[in-house]
Amino acid sequence: MNNHHHELDRILSALSEANAHEFEAARPMPGSVYHSVRVHEREMQNLFRREWMCLGRSCDLAGEGDYVADRVAGVPVLAVRQANGSLKAFLNACAHRFAQIAVEGNGSRRLFVCPYHAWTYDAAGVLVRAPHMEDLENFDESTHGLREIHVEEWQGFVYVSLAPVRPSPLNARLTQLTDEVVGRYDMARYQTVIRDTMPVAANWKNMIENFIESYHVFVVHAATFATDGKMPTDYVCGPDMAWATCHWGTRTGGEGRSIAHASNTALEGDWRRTTVVVCVFPNHLITLAPDYLWSVTVKPDGVGAMQADWSVAVPPEVLGDVGDAGRAAWLAQLRGFMDAANDEDKPVIEALHRGTAMTPGAGRYHPIERNLWNFACYLERMFKSDTEAT
Repeated sequence: MNNHHHELDRILSALSEANAHEFEAARPMPGSVYHSVRVHEREMQNLFRREWMCLGRSCDLAGEGDYVADRVAGVPVLAVRQANGSLKAFLNACAHRFAQIAVEGNGSRRLFVCPYHAWTYDAAGVLVRAPHMEDLENFDESTHGLREIHVEEWQGFVYVSLAPVRPSPLNARLTQLTDEVVGRYDMARYQTVIRDTMPVAANWKNMIENFIESYHVFVVHAATFATDGKMPTDYVCGPDMAWATCHWGTRTGGEGRSIAHASNTALEGDWRRTTVVVCVFPNHLITLAPDYLWSVTVKPDGVGAMQADWSVAVPPEVLGDVGDAGRAAWLAQLRGFMDAANDEDKPVIEALHRGTAMTPGAGRYHPIERNLWNFACYLERMFKSDTEAT
């Protein structure tokens, strides 16, 4: 056990040294941060079972009984829309013998019936039926409801936390990001049109880092995102923030992808042609454009594997132009574009993981990679936290 602590201390010391005190002196994270089992254990403890984790989009849980079932750090969870419009979230496990009560995915139910012994719960998690338990002495249904966990909505996304004590409010954490950057897009109104998942043979942090810098776009995404003509010098890093990071790029011209619809009167000036890339720490990635929204939740599966759950949503005015007749062809084209972008990223992310098996040198950040430093500083802070982060 002591050796394990010494190993983790050495890695955290190396991470702290790489981060330095200012961006200009910082270096990329040491390879051990991506490959150490001890680091992975600390991530599960201090990040994935403590922080706010994105489950999906609010628009997919619009009506009473609409739900999403998923896993956070391997724990099955369930979020359900209530009759009053609020959300409740629970461990997706029966209070009797803990069998999972809802199959992972999206759906709509007024009652959730355990497939094991048919214990039945309403949307509020209240036990309403426990077959053959009525004659059991001192059995009180009111004390056998589903176990609630913390839930919050931000800008059209649903987040939950497994922390014993509720973390500081997500909306408060992200006030600057909302007020100064993404709030103007009103992305809560975007409608989900694609949902999928992608396995990747890499550490989860490799994907986060790849997503939050656009230095690689003109090389890796020559057939997709780079076709709009933006270069690294066209991107701007947003403000340094404790719980998120962002950067954005504005394309020239007034036609094509990443341009606001003519009926969009909320976006003004350059923002009508600007795409923002966001990471809500630790693992929720967003590409937000005037005409589409790409959301990715990155889930570790050990040190060298992960699952990327992703979705695409578009504003109502874009869907209105598509119409029912052309929807299938339009959706196939959009799906093809996103699949191509994923196919460009995946081998590079996996190459990043292989290359970090032993850090080959000191490395150096490009100015547009400032967000990588912000992410590394967040990790350092959270790795060293032995109590509930606020």
